[in-house]
Amino acid sequence: MPDSPILLVETDQPAGDVITGVLAQVGYRLTTVTDAGEAFRQAAEHQLVIIDVLGADADAQQLCREIRATPALAPIPVMCISRTNDVEERIRFLEAGADDVIARPFDARELEARVEALLLRFKRTRDRAPVTTLDLGDPGRNRIVACFSPKGGAGTTTIAVNVATAVALRAPDRTLLVDLDLQWGQVATHLNLKARHTIADLAQDSQAQHEPELLRSYAMRHESGLWVLAAPPSPELSETVHAAAIELILGTALEAFDTVIVDAGSVLDERSLTTLERADNIALAVYPEIAALRAVASLLDYLNRTGAVTTRTTFVLNQLFARQLVRLGQVESSLGVKVAAELPYDPFLYLKAVNEGVPLVLGAPRTPPAERLGELATKLFGAAASTPVEHHEGRRGLLGGLLKRT
Repeated sequence: MPDSPILLVETDQPAGDVITGVLAQVGYRLTTVTDAGEAFRQAAEHQLVIIDVLGADADAQQLCREIRATPALAPIPVMCISRTNDVEERIRFLEAGADDVIARPFDARELEARVEALLLRFKRTRDRAPVTTLDLGDPGRNRIVACFSPKGGAGTTTIAVNVATAVALRAPDRTLLVDLDLQWGQVATHLNLKARHTIADLAQDSQAQHEPELLRSYAMRHESGLWVLAAPPSPELSETVHAAAIELILGTALEAFDTVIVDAGSVLDERSLTTLERADNIALAVYPEIAALRAVASLLDYLNRTGAVTTRTTFVLNQLFARQLVRLGQVESSLGVKVAAELPYDPFLYLKAVNEGVPLVLGAPRTPPAERLGELATKLFGAAASTPVEHHEGRRGLLGGLLKRT
């Protein structure tokens, strides 16, 4: 299929020149990159990815796995080039998700024939594939939920991570969790993920802010099927993320995913106001302490006076203390609102979940805190957020081993 755009990942220029020469001669348009991250970002713009393993087979296998783990890149075939004709080496690439492997030294005619065959096979698959959408029942359901609190430590990240995981368990690969606690966001820590790209990177890529498939390339996939767009790694980078970019990102995210959950942190500024305005519902975290309640009351008064945000609000009472110094009825009376969900006090489970990087709804689904979080997810997103899945022991975060021994 001449004229098809092909992405070549190549660290050795002479080897890359051979491949480019063979394929360009019959009309293919090749783009060559040497960096795996750049290859991942550009893959969606091409109809075939060729990964040359010369001198870096382990990196090639990892890149292949990442491409295959990204649903938006599923229609794009991947060909890997192995250094030898060794069976084990070729099997490793196939296990990593390669659609074809060609060994060096190869004949120019064989390379051309394999490329054409891959492109034709995937074109036929795309032509036959039905268009599928997720039906979650209520056509007026929430699609964006923002978790926010005017006072830090109220549990917005715990709520956002567990609600998002609960939804993703029922509808894998269709939910995005965005960490907009831009200075100190810890969503990735709660999920034991190491971010290669963050929202700060996405905020500098105007094309990806408009194109769903490119936007997905900045997110990372959790084992639950949840996709995560991480916060910047250092606080100074938060200044590079502007409200206009957030508006674009959230709009495009709805084209790439069915539901979006945002950890909006606890700072009220132009960026968080943009998020709250864009949300269909705000999960407002409250804890039973006088200063925290005054902060919430002040927030509600400000929003009512300014009319800045008219979004529906779901109040979540987080029992952070062993003793109920301020009871549920007093919270509702002082704020003049109805609390929709109450998270029970637990001296160990929440801390264990964060330290292991395993959300409660995944690691301890039958415990009262996890059940309440699952119920909250159902209230916010409907039946698609029910039915927790048991988590197998053995997968632990950085501190998991220490906790097990103590």
